[in-house]
Amino acid sequence: MEFDLHIHTKRYSGCSNIDPLLVLKKASDEGLDGIALTEHGIRWSDDEIEDLVVKSGVERVLVIPGQEAACYSNRGEFQGEFLVFGYHRSLGSNKSIDQLIELVHGEGGVVIAAHPFKRMEGGAGFYGSGYMTPELSIDGLEIEHPSYDEKGHELAIKTMRTMRTAGLGCSDAHDLRQIGVCRTIFENDICSVAMLCEEIRACRVKAVNRNTSVTRHSSFS
Repeated sequence: MEFDLHIHTKRYSGCSNIDPLLVLKKASDEGLDGIALTEHGIRWSDDEIEDLVVKSGVERVLVIPGQEAACYSNRGEFQGEFLVFGYHRSLGSNKSIDQLIELVHGEGGVVIAAHPFKRMEGGAGFYGSGYMTPELSIDGLEIEHPSYDEKGHELAIKTMRTMRTAGLGCSDAHDLRQIGVCRTIFENDICSVAMLCEEIRACRVKAVNRNTSVTRHSSFS
């Protein structure tokens, strides 16, 4: 099954121009079996997602409620952004990564480093957890992301192998055209958030980037 697990919409992410009602049709057109809505610090409620699916008229695409939380140390230092699945409340963006991991793992969810090696403009630092990523007790990281340069991609692959953790492909879509550019392939069928978390923890995933010639990477090969 193919999923895009990192999508923002204009309902809850001011940086996105995607109309939520168009997301499912686009995902279906791109051959995706599922998507995750990962607004900044906000989790869509189950009722909202059910209503979205009904109004969209697209039934075969599974919609996973997730969120993307920015984390900061107690001294206010940026620690990166992280995708969260399996946590049932909105997390905001005011927690440290240790606090986030404790909360999410306490409810059986997973934490994924979002674009840990996406470079900031000018090349000074990353829009993610960067070199601290291997020190974190997270469940995976994005290894295929549209904004990685060659070095960032190499670092993501190396970090995944060092950590022996799940490597995901995600579009981080803020525009409808970006949906499905990068995606995660699951070996087994996914029909719930709990199953998604289980498969990520077991590293039964592959990452795909449709913009590059080398498109698939299993977790440790």
